[in-house]
Formats: sequence, C-alpha cells, structure tokens
Amino acid sequence: MRKNTLLKVFIFLLLILGSFPLSAEENQPLVSLLLFETDLREALNEISLQTGVNIIMDQTVSGIVTADIQDLPLEKALQMLLLSGGFTYKKYDDFYFVGLADIKNASFTGLSELEVIRLNYVKVEDVLDIIPANYKDFVTGNRLKNTITINAPGREMDLLKGIIAEVDQPRAQVEIKVLVTEVDSRYLEEYGSDLFSFAKTDEIVTGFAYDSKSSLLSIQGDIHGQLLSRIRLLQEEKKASIEADPRIIIAEGETAELFIGDQQILLINSEDEDLAARIEKLNVGVGLKVSVERVVEDNIMLNIAPEISYLLKARRPDIIIKENSVSTSISLKNGQTIALAGMTTRGDSSYNKSIPYLNEIPLLRWLFSLDEKSTKETELLVFVTPVIR
Repeated sequence: MRKNTLLKVFIFLLLILGSFPLSAEENQPLVSLLLFETDLREALNEISLQTGVNIIMDQTVSGIVTADIQDLPLEKALQMLLLSGGFTYKKYDDFYFVGLADIKNASFTGLSELEVIRLNYVKVEDVLDIIPANYKDFVTGNRLKNTITINAPGREMDLLKGIIAEVDQPRAQVEIKVLVTEVDSRYLEEYGSDLFSFAKTDEIVTGFAYDSKSSLLSIQGDIHGQLLSRIRLLQEEKKASIEADPRIIIAEGETAELFIGDQQILLINSEDEDLAARIEKLNVGVGLKVSVERVVEDNIMLNIAPEISYLLKARRPDIIIKENSVSTSISLKNGQTIALAGMTTRGDSSYNKSIPYLNEIPLLRWLFSLDEKSTKETELLVFVTPVIR
C-alpha cells in the first residue's frame, strides 16, 4: 500500500515537471572546448563554429584564456570566458555581440539595456548612497521625479535592480504615545518604587521602579492606559499634573517634535539710538524630540530628547529662563514603555496672612499679619511608548 502511494506521488511529480517549458539554457547549443592560453578572439570564433551561432566582437575584445568546458550551454560558456576580462555579451535575434562593459567603450550602447525605475518609498539619495562604487557609472538619479535610470549590461542590470528593490521598501510606521507629567519631588521621594507598581495580569508582569538617582527607567508591558489613569488620580490629589498626552505617527528614520507651553515675546531696545529695537521670542514649557532610528522585527531603536524650560524671573527687562534637558538612545520592544526622569523644576511663592481691618492700622498691622514663603520642587517625568503599526 505504501509503495503504491509513493509510486503515484512520483508519477504526479513527473507530470508537473513535464508541464513546465524548457529553460533558456536547455534550448541553447552545448559547448565543449579545452583551452590553454588561447587568444580570446580565437576561442570565441571556435565556439561560433561549433554551435553555428554568430558571435560578433568589438575592438576591445582581447586577452588570453585557459578553460576546460564540457557540455555547457552556450551562454554559460560565454560567461566563463568573458568574466575575467570585464567583458559582457548581449543577445540579438540570431547573434551575440561581445565587448567591454564600460560606458567609455564606443560600443557600450550596443551592449547595454536602459530602464527607468520610479522609487515609491525612498529618495534618490538613499539609493545612490548604497550602490557599489564599481557600478555607480551605470546609475543616475532624477531627484525632482524621484527616479533611477539604469544603463547597464544584462547581468549588471539584474544586480542593480535587485539592490534597488531591496532598498525601496515601505518604512515601518511607529505610533509614539507620550505622557509628560510633573510630580511633586517630595511625593516621589516618600513613595519611590511603590508609586508606579502594577500587578501581574494574563501572565504578563508589568512594573515600574523609580530611583531618584537614575534618569532612565524602564517599564515592561503595554501599560500606557494604566499609567495615565494613575497620574490622573495623582492630579486630583494635586500631587502631579499632566503637561501633555499626545500620540504621533513617525516613519522609520524620521523625527517628530512637539512643544507644549507659552511663547514670550520681548521688545529689546538698543543702547545705540541709531539702531532700532529688536524682537526676541522665548519658548517656555515642555518640548520633546523623538526619532525612530530603525525597526528590526519587534525591536524599536529610539532617540528621545525631552526639554523643559521655565521662568526663574519673570519681571522685565531681566527675564531669566532655566532649561533642563535629557537625551538618550534606547532599544525597546513593541509596546514597551520607557520613562525619563532627572529634570527638576523649582518654584518659589510668597503670600500674606492677615486679619481684616486690623492689618490696616499703622504699627499694629505688623502684629496681625504674617508673610510666608514656600519653595516647591517638581520632577518632570516623560513616558514614551512605541507601538509598531
């Protein structure tokens, strides 16, 4: 029974193979030659006599060849003899034309093929940068139309088209979920790692550990939604504030920037009466630059650079702005969250407590009023979650 089944499978395979047309090599005449330090032109003439196929050579064809060719298809034999000298061939209706594969060769147009390729996903520069140096003469680019023109012999044409097809691929799209929040530094120091702790659900362990001495922290698992809810609870208790919660789509190799804050416009008068006043713009708030360097399977390489700026002194003309920034490159899994910390802001405030009416009596008002000053430090936490789309 088993033998009969195997026999039927074997017959079925034979029928399938027999249904395919013969390859180009199988339709070519066979060549058998033993050559030892033979002039290349004589060798090609010998192949022409043996196969009955005309082989036309230009003035560049020269050299000595040694080869043992036994029952090889015509074009395979030509490749063996021509490759070492940099020669190529092109098949016409009933003959082959042989010459040097060099654009400076007067016969090059008779040996080459011309093809224009429109790029769909990358720029001309991206392709030209990776073309091997010895093939660059065969390739030109039109940056306006984003096309590549190849003028090359058949073998080189196939190679260059393969390179372009490999490069001209759609780039990965990554959704970047960003959460920018300010948390009271005293609260962080008091609760530390308990502040953002999460339970094990569906066999996925998620968790976050805060260390006031570290500026780079990692969260395992896609917990962006839970994290946002936790920060909102802290915001209701006035222990944190959400500065921004945007989502942006970035293509691989691209950079996105966002800014949340205010813009201060200053009119600065020149000490020189002959010079006109100038206007300067100052941004005060939270900025974030995110670059998707590359995407490899489930891994995303990011470059993250958050920046916070705030007013230390807001009175004109001596406005003072302080900036804090962090920059890092890191590889994350799809859906994993990274947190950046270490950017602290300090705010000073003052207020007056007094008893109405009594605080208006001269001398006595000092007994019934109290001036107090307070300083509050907050830490800027930036959570970034990349998701491949």
